[in-house]
Amino acid sequence: MEWMMFLIGGLLIGIMSGFFGIGGGIVLTPILLISGYAPSHAIMLSLMLTLGSTLSGALAHIRLKNVEGRLAIVLGFFGVLGSVSMVPIVKWLDQLNGAAIVISILYIGVLSRFAYQFLHKETKESPKKGKAYTAFIGLLTGWISSLMGVSGGFVMTPLLSKWLKMDLYKAIGTSITAASVIVLSGILSYFGSGTTIDWKHGLLLIAGALIGSPIGSKQLKRFKNHEVKQVLAYFYIVIATSVFLKLIHLAVLSIGLIITTVVLFFSWMVYKQVNVKSVS
Repeated sequence: MEWMMFLIGGLLIGIMSGFFGIGGGIVLTPILLISGYAPSHAIMLSLMLTLGSTLSGALAHIRLKNVEGRLAIVLGFFGVLGSVSMVPIVKWLDQLNGAAIVISILYIGVLSRFAYQFLHKETKESPKKGKAYTAFIGLLTGWISSLMGVSGGFVMTPLLSKWLKMDLYKAIGTSITAASVIVLSGILSYFGSGTTIDWKHGLLLIAGALIGSPIGSKQLKRFKNHEVKQVLAYFYIVIATSVFLKLIHLAVLSIGLIITTVVLFFSWMVYKQVNVKSVS
């Protein structure tokens, strides 16, 4: 029964990954931490899941022509530099038993910031940033990827959209493609530093994500830009809240909130799909 839970979990997270252009670790890492996993082990499992979803999602978005190739290469290069440099810091924090708290606070801050960005209507359009910001976006994504066990797509996608003025679909496709390289470098770095790999559960998560991610990518074009942004913002708020609940020792409520939100998301997706078909 345990293997089925990991496989189905990978499938569901993979669908959300392909839809939003996020790697899936943003959902899995908090759940694993809440379930009692050590931070480095939780991050490794999340990165393994994320590798499956990002690779599969990247291939799907490449076929859909949603990827800016040169930009993805630059983002991936600087992302690898950031990812590799962060691993020793996480291992050090893990030894001090402070990694879980640092990761949790970072989750709350980053997710709240980007949720606000998606929901807040700016009265003044910010100017397009220069090429130097591409390198910074890559580095920042790499740091966050290895620190939080995520692809970093939830950071990269909104920054590409806001700073580089990319179309949201292009931003999602380019983000998930660059994230594939960043995540792989994170896994290799943790493995090289001596972190144990849970192959059984990790491969089950990857298998589920490989199936689910293309499904989410194909569903994306059925929805309007502003709908995707709003739902993603609300999803960020829920994850940030669940992490906060874990910090104040309300783990059961935290997991319940995540599960309820995932159920509501898929219910909304099915409803919209049925509604579109009935209209056409």
